Amino acid sequence: MSQRSLITMAASRTARYVALYRALETVERRRAPLFQDPFAIRFLPPALARTVRAARHTAVHALVRRYADHRAPGARTSAVGRTKILDDVVRTAVAAGTTQLVILGAGFDCRAHRLPELAAVDVFEVDRPETQAEKQTLIGGTRDGVHYVPVDFLRDSVSGRLSAAGWNPAETTCFLWEGVTNYLTEEAVKEVLAWIGDAAAGSTVAFTYIHKGLLDGTVPFAGGAKMLANVRHLNEPWTFGLYPEDLPAYLRQFGLTLREDLGADDYRARTGLTHASGYAFYRLAVAAR
Repeated sequence: MSQRSLITMAASRTARYVALYRALETVERRRAPLFQDPFAIRFLPPALARTVRAARHTAVHALVRRYADHRAPGARTSAVGRTKILDDVVRTAVAAGTTQLVILGAGFDCRAHRLPELAAVDVFEVDRPETQAEKQTLIGGTRDGVHYVPVDFLRDSVSGRLSAAGWNPAETTCFLWEGVTNYLTEEAVKEVLAWIGDAAAGSTVAFTYIHKGLLDGTVPFAGGAKMLANVRHLNEPWTFGLYPEDLPAYLRQFGLTLREDLGADDYRARTGLTHASGYAFYRLAVAAR
């Protein structure tokens, strides 16, 4: 798979920003946190980790939130709302009998360690070996049932590496593909979706994508131009997007049926973050095999 941008993304600064947002949500005191991710703070540099610890105090948390939301309007609430939605997708799949979870470009995703529903599920984390080694060191090891699948995305067959690690394509699988497609080429996205489309009937995939109108300038979005400039500055430009109206037909060519397609405002509203706005161009889709 020719996914050079995914290699860059694996341990990127943007992934650490998401870890920051998850860590802040974990110490939220104004309301019940949407989730608990006690591992997120471990991926932060010392100064940010100290900031999160201080944010256990409500007044400090408010200051940090305001600063983060000023720097990237909507990014924090989009990230934490999306995390909650994806947690629920996983729980629903497991409750329906799914026994395998595949996380593509897993990065700093710690669902295998923080979701009790996954205790009896085989979790396959696909990523670069360097990222996996760093992750295991920072979280203090691994647990039974978690399979780290090292992949050189320039040379290796992801499905082949998964099968060698024990993934059974004949059993239903929940696939998570978060924060990745926008860094890939259209050919790379199609290749992954075609492979997922060959998974066992009843399998589920949840993935994020960017509204293509942001990339081609046909749809104005609040904060869109600033975000595009930010990712270019980080040398992680966004290269792929889809129009939501095209998504059902786009997925059908891979044998996938769209179940949900949510914009950032939709999943913020679903998770109770109705006071927030911004970054409506970052979307989350759920499809079934």
